[in-house]
Amino acid sequence: MQRAVNILLGSVLATLSLTIPSVVVIGLLHGSNVVLGLDNVESIMLALTIVVSMLTFASGRTNVLQGAVHMMLFLAYLMLIMWR
Repeated sequence: MQRAVNILLGSVLATLSLTIPSVVVIGLLHGSNVVLGLDNVESIMLALTIVVSMLTFASGRTNVLQGAVHMMLFLAYLMLIMWR
């Protein structure tokens, strides 16, 4: 199980840390704007998720309350998808 989780996290990290910056650099070199395609509510949810993730993973140890906060953010995101 640990090996599968490590492979998953490695592929997610490679996708986020390599693909998005390379697209932005290519867009800057060609002089075009790169648009993320999020509206205001989705931008706020993304910012909240990033802040909560930084707080959670900066401590080195997690607990049930921090996991519950992540689950609440995920459920709020799902509710926003369903009712739009």
